Amino acid sequence: MATQGQAAMDSAVLDDIIRRLTEVRSARPGKQVQLSEAEIKQLCVASRDIFLKQPNLLELEAPIKICGTLNLPKIF
Repeated sequence: MATQGQAAMDSAVLDDIIRRLTEVRSARPGKQVQLSEAEIKQLCVASRDIFLKQPNLLELEAPIKICGTLNLPKIF
């Protein structure tokens, strides 16, 4: 899905960015991944489009317990 003034991101480009970001998981802590400004902007646009497609509310059935910190809620 393209936004105003932005072309849709090629899935091969997105896959390459994700591959480069995930392959440092097994590297030493602090290893940097080189991304261009254009790649970061494309990644942000693609992420935004995905989040906008997601529902704002979830329909859940009671009873439910929500536990965790404000940053990391967990639903049981």
